[in-house]
Amino acid sequence: MIRFLVRRLALTVLAVWGALSAVFCLLHSSGDPAVMMAPVGSPPEKVAQLSHALGYDRPLAEQYASFFGDALRGHFPDSLTFQQPAMDVVLQRLGATVLLASVALAGAAAAALLIGVWTGSREGGGARREWPMWLVFLTQSVPGFYIGVLLVWVFGVELAWLPTSGATTASSVLLPAVTLACGVLPPLARVFRDNLRGELARPYSRTGTALGMSRARVVRHAAYGSMLPTVTVLGLEAGALLGGTVIVESVFSWPGVGQLAITALQNQDYPLVLADLTFLIIAFVVVNLVVDLLYGVLDPRVRHQGGQSR
Repeated sequence: MIRFLVRRLALTVLAVWGALSAVFCLLHSSGDPAVMMAPVGSPPEKVAQLSHALGYDRPLAEQYASFFGDALRGHFPDSLTFQQPAMDVVLQRLGATVLLASVALAGAAAAALLIGVWTGSREGGGARREWPMWLVFLTQSVPGFYIGVLLVWVFGVELAWLPTSGATTASSVLLPAVTLACGVLPPLARVFRDNLRGELARPYSRTGTALGMSRARVVRHAAYGSMLPTVTVLGLEAGALLGGTVIVESVFSWPGVGQLAITALQNQDYPLVLADLTFLIIAFVVVNLVVDLLYGVLDPRVRHQGGQSR
């Protein structure tokens, strides 16, 4: 287990290093970042002053080392828009994004289990068995922003059941969460259904049926065996949700990290953009590390293979 943990931690460090290096290269790809940050029409003296204040006039290698140190400590220049430390602004918006992503992920996971059991455990039935999965695939083919606008029109405008923007009440999270869940549900449901069918075809499931076990009990044991690959997909989607809420948060004016990124880009607030990107990168990598460790706990074979490889 220790060897498995060390290997995963090493891969995590390598992934963070590569992603942050890409962010640094992107920041300097067009030259001095201060030129982009300064207001349009600023005199060269003003641009040079801003470049010196942010440290962009130092050698590139020194900037690279300083950027890494600041990123790992969460130290960034003050936001040009909010006039406070950029990472503090990001952390202030984090709660709203975590709430939205958690509700969406929990709803998608519950729906995936129900749909997977319905379509994967029923024998025969044809279209009557598969229609929920067809409906799920239909939502996957529709852009997320279109689903969001459609939900706003139906439940917010026509029926006036739910609020359509902001985070003023507890029900405000429902429409954006459903929109996000529509993008997460298809891969979860498909993976769980396919693995459930595979587990039900294994000898232990057939033996249980032959010994007189109820169908529900056999399906329950097979469902547990189908959870391992589903947990992997769930973790990947959880990490993606933290960075994939940008469009949904913009549609519903949800005050989270995604909407903050749009605001930062519109205002050319590059310290805030850097803090936002750095946080999302590290959060995504850490979530995937947790999933890897959880996978190893649930399946000892993964720990053994991870420890023996290389």
